[in-house]
Amino acid sequence: HGLLERVAAFDEYRGAQVCPGKKSVALSIALRKPDATITDAEADAAIEKIVAGLRDRFHADLRGPA
Repeated sequence: HGLLERVAAFDEYRGAQVCPGKKSVALSIALRKPDATITDAEADAAIEKIVAGLRDRFHADLRGPA
């Protein structure tokens, strides 16, 4: 079983700060491990896997801090 419990988009932006034809989408991601506390390494690996999946499926790019 994976750690991913829920993903929800909570904001979408199209405008001057985003390349034409693209949009910025903010996601809320909930991870859960029913029988133990998730370690930082497990959380980091799960997020990396999610980002890789978004890149593969939607050609998404992860934006850095503004």
